[in-house]
Amino acid sequence: MKKLLFILLIVGAAQAKAQVIKGSIDLKDSTINRTIPFEVAAGTKSVKYSVKVYLSVGELTVTLTDPNGKKATGFTLGTKREDGGNDPSKGELGDSFIPKIPGTFKFNIRAEDATGRISYQVEVIKP
Repeated sequence: MKKLLFILLIVGAAQAKAQVIKGSIDLKDSTINRTIPFEVAAGTKSVKYSVKVYLSVGELTVTLTDPNGKKATGFTLGTKREDGGNDPSKGELGDSFIPKIPGTFKFNIRAEDATGRISYQVEVIKP
């Protein structure tokens, strides 16, 4: 019984060292400007993130900015063809990094007349 309690305490402590933020956004003829902030404390071991986008119609831009507001990475998707039609589009952004500065990092999502789905996950591994 003591061994089981010890194992549960170790597993609980390991889980407490990571913060996970995840979610999804469904778009239907939507125009949005949304920010998904996440905090990074001094000494954070690493940050892992993944953003996946599927668009059937519209245009969408995703950017990741650091606490100073500097763009770290991002992408833009569009579905319009030259003949006026639409081709569905997919995009994915994912990486891990060791943050050099603490503070609030942000995913900024801007969509215009978009229909589709955005899913995201951020894991902040604390010291």
